[in-house]
Formats: sequence, C-alpha cells, structure tokens
Amino acid sequence: MNKEECQLADWSAVGYKHGAQGQAATTFNQYQADCADHSIKADYAAFKRGHQQGLDDYCVYETGLNNGSAGNNYNGNCPSRRYPDFAEGYHEGLGRFCTYESGYDQGARGQGANRNCAEQDYPEYSQGLVSGQAKYEVIRAVHALEDELISLEQDLQRQDEFIADSEAVIVSKESTSDDRVKALLDIKNHRDERKRIKREYRRVEAELADLQMRLSEM
Repeated sequence: MNKEECQLADWSAVGYKHGAQGQAATTFNQYQADCADHSIKADYAAFKRGHQQGLDDYCVYETGLNNGSAGNNYNGNCPSRRYPDFAEGYHEGLGRFCTYESGYDQGARGQGANRNCAEQDYPEYSQGLVSGQAKYEVIRAVHALEDELISLEQDLQRQDEFIADSEAVIVSKESTSDDRVKALLDIKNHRDERKRIKREYRRVEAELADLQMRLSEM
C-alpha cells in the first residue's frame, strides 16, 4: 500500500475481501508493515471484523463442496467446529472426487496420489491410481519404442548411403584397384550391419505391436 491508500483504506472492507476469499487474517501483516513505513497505523480491529464477516460468507456448504470436488486441501480457515456446513460440503465433495475414475485419470497422466484421498477412506481411488499408473508406464514404453524405431530407420538410411558411396567408388574411372577392393569390403560390412539393424528393427516392431495391443485393452 502507498501512503494515500493507507490513509483512505476501509479496513473492514479490506478484511472482508480477504475473508471472502478464504484467506487467513495474517494477510493483514503486510498492510501493517506497508502503512508503518508511512507512519500510519493500520486498523486491525476493523480488519478483523470485516475478515470474520468474509469468512462467514466463504465458509459455507457450497464452497466446501466445490473445494472437495476439486480435490483441494481442506481450508483450515474454516474450522469444522465453527463451520460444520463447510466441513460437510467439503467431505461430500471429496467423496465425489476420490473415485476410481479420478485415480485412474491421475495415474494415467503420470501424477502421484492426491493426499486427500487416503487409501483407508477411498480404496477405489487407490485402485484406480494403480491401474492408471500401469497404463502410464505402458504409454511411456510405447513412446520409447517408437523413438527407437525412428533411430533404427535413420541407421538403415545411413547404411544405404554408405553402400551407395562405396558402389560409386567401384564404378568410378578414377578409382584404383585397391580403392575398389576396399569399397567391396565396405559394402559387405555395411550390408552385414544393415541386416543386423533390420533384425533389431523387426524385434522392436514386434515388441511395439504387443504393447500397443496391451494398451488398447487397458
């Protein structure tokens, strides 16, 4: 806050704004420090009254339900003894969130468990998470094999280029007998290497097909 804002502040309204957003009253500390720099005292009593009114409007059943349904942490600024409706809504919302489907979706995206969905309270969520994580690992393996196939294809292309270069040496009028002998040996070596790469390509291709089939069944 600048000096003018500190002089004109409606501290009750400022407190209400933070309370209505579910924020703690400790947000006042920064205002207090800002205004102290201008030798102006921020009114904590007014801020606190407004903040409490804001919390009363925030800590209701609907807000708790929305927070729980999003899997968010419980807002400790809404203690259950003072705001039982908020707590009820939160736990109902959490029950909607902590399902097998939600756990599966998170696991399939490579995410860890939401700590609000404790296994002892929501075993279905944990089961979904494990299944989703298994799918995620298969997806990762599929991508790795796809990348490997691309690399092998590039290796095959390089071998074909090496062979073409050696064949060009053989037919060139400028090549010596030794050049042609060496080129023939190079061709043999590159063709052998090409066969090895092709075998590896078929192995990876078959492994990829198996994983893709497995993935389609998950």
